[in-house]
This record gives sequence, structure tokens and C-alpha cells, in this order.
Amino acid sequence: MNKSHLLPPNLTLFGYKICPYVLRVRYVLSLIELDHHYIELDVYANKPAQLLRYSPIGRVPTLIIDNEALCDSTVISLWLAQVYAEHQLLPANAWEKAKMMNDMAAIDSVHDAISQLISADDKSSFNAALTRFSSVFSAVLTLLRAPCSSPNSLVDVWAMVLAHLIRSVDTILQGMLSQHVPQIRSLPDIYRSRARASLRYQALLPQDYVTRLHNMMAHRNAYCAQLNNIALAEEEFA
Repeated sequence: MNKSHLLPPNLTLFGYKICPYVLRVRYVLSLIELDHHYIELDVYANKPAQLLRYSPIGRVPTLIIDNEALCDSTVISLWLAQVYAEHQLLPANAWEKAKMMNDMAAIDSVHDAISQLISADDKSSFNAALTRFSSVFSAVLTLLRAPCSSPNSLVDVWAMVLAHLIRSVDTILQGMLSQHVPQIRSLPDIYRSRARASLRYQALLPQDYVTRLHNMMAHRNAYCAQLNNIALAEEEFA
């Protein structure tokens, strides 16, 4: 089967519902309205053999198509965008496409900084990660504040997932991120400017998303999970 033109009817996606990279792929699949089988993994259990067959290190998201697999949110999303070009997830113009992918890479840098932040095991590494987050976040702030040009664009997917993750981590840290980077307080605007996309994204989230995220951080014994007797109030969309 030529996978560049036609998808088989049986797609299987492995992931965690709280993983931002998995949420990206689930969001794209939702925008395309593509039927697929989703398998939720236990964060704390051994990876199933079916996943390890295609991704020996158990990487998620992993999307299985026939007897082959793709194991990266960017790779999967770009492939889907090209197969389903009629949904205009990417611009047709090569230069505009390159600029969008450049914006997506900038957002990836912020995700990396957040990962370092929530994985920091002591105050020194936490503060270093907080400084790096502040630096890379400023580079995407304009992008996050920009009106949504298309609720189906990949950069909108990237921006929505990032904005929600930042707000959730800030909730867990009782406003510590927004105290250090006050511009974070403007992020609720993204939900109003991208209302259609927001509702579709919200439908993918577990109701206890923030609690699950906190538990994951606590399980890692991360420094930030030990701060200030963290509250677990769930975030609501604006």
C-alpha cells in the first residue's frame, strides 16, 4: 500500500493522555476526524510487547500503520498533514510551510525547557531550568498571542498544547511560573481567539489532567512537586 496517498483503515496510537506530544497527535487526528484505535499506557508499568516491537525504547506517541510505525509527534503530524492535504494543516506555499515549521520548532524548545523544569531534582537545577524557560518562552509569546489564522493549522495545534501545559504547570506550582514570567497571565486569550480549536482540544483531556500531571512529577521525586504543598485545583478553560 502506498502510504503517501492512502491510509489503511486500521491505525493504532499508543500514548499517555497527559503527554503533550501524544496530545498533539490526538488533536491532529481529531481535526482530520480520522478513525483510529487508541491505547492508553500505564505511565508506571512496563511497556507492552506490541509497542516495543515497533519502538524498542517504548517511545510515545507511536502510531502503527499496518506493520510499520512512526514514533515522533512532529513526524506523525507532518505525515498526516501531507496525506490529508485537503484539511490545510500546512500551507501549500513552500516558504510559508517552512516558516510554520520554524515556529513549531520554537515551540518545541519551550516544551524541552518545561521538561527540564518538571524533572529538576534540586533547587539549583530547578532555578536554571526556570531561567531557560523564561528565555525561550519570550521567543514564542507573540506566536501564542496571535489570532488563529486557521483552527486546523499545525502551528495552532502546537500552540494550544503548549499554552495548556504552561497554565497547568503554573497551577501546580501555585503561580510560580507566572510570577517569574508575568506574560503567562495573558495566555487565557488563546482560548478566546481559538474557541473552536479549544473545544476540540478540551474534549481530549482527562478531567483530572492537573492531578495526573502532579502525580507524575511526584513519582519522579521532582523538586518542583515538593514546593509549597502544591494545590491540585483543576484548571478550567476560559
